[in-house]
Amino acid sequence: MFYNLKESLEKPALYTKSKEAFWDDEYISKQMLKAHLDPDFSGASRKFSFIEQSVSWIKEKIPAQTYPKLLDIGCGPGIYAEKFALENYQVTGVDFSKRSIDYAKKSAQQHGLANIYYYQDYLAMDLKQSFDLATLIYCDYGALSTKDRKTLLDNIYQHLKPGGKLLLDVFSQKFYQQFQEEQKWENCENGGFWRPDEYIALYGNYKYSNDVTLMPTE
Repeated sequence: MFYNLKESLEKPALYTKSKEAFWDDEYISKQMLKAHLDPDFSGASRKFSFIEQSVSWIKEKIPAQTYPKLLDIGCGPGIYAEKFALENYQVTGVDFSKRSIDYAKKSAQQHGLANIYYYQDYLAMDLKQSFDLATLIYCDYGALSTKDRKTLLDNIYQHLKPGGKLLLDVFSQKFYQQFQEEQKWENCENGGFWRPDEYIALYGNYKYSNDVTLMPTE
């Protein structure tokens, strides 16, 4: 147990990938969806007030009249996608969480929206069509290794029409400069985000060279 704990507290190597597909875990995916849909929580999606402002800004800068076909990459349960649809974009969403995609499909149907959703890994997506605009929101790009970033950008390029645009958000240099390394733990006696029963959660914020940071997803 000591060595397992010691290993858990060591700073991970840069861009070390998790071996667990937690986004499709039966329990964790429920918690993730709940977090996405909380209008006042910004740990999975932005707060709903910020999303409204973002969509309003996007429609002014990249209007649907000029860029009608929109690909929402990493769309989650379709929060942005539905708001894009209400602004007259023709929306297609892609995400690697089956629970989120299932929710997005049901929600679109309930609201009478024509949004199309695909359960695919965006690093390997193959949609057999091209788009005027692709969005990659909530700093997904920053969570990828340099190799995966190139793979994703190549893939997006293949799905954009000539003259198409890619919109994405990233952390600023100021964020990196102010980022503080820390480790902490939490005793979750009644379960929590990661498990329904009691567990101890270890959290770490780590800083690397080349403007790279690592912090918990929840």
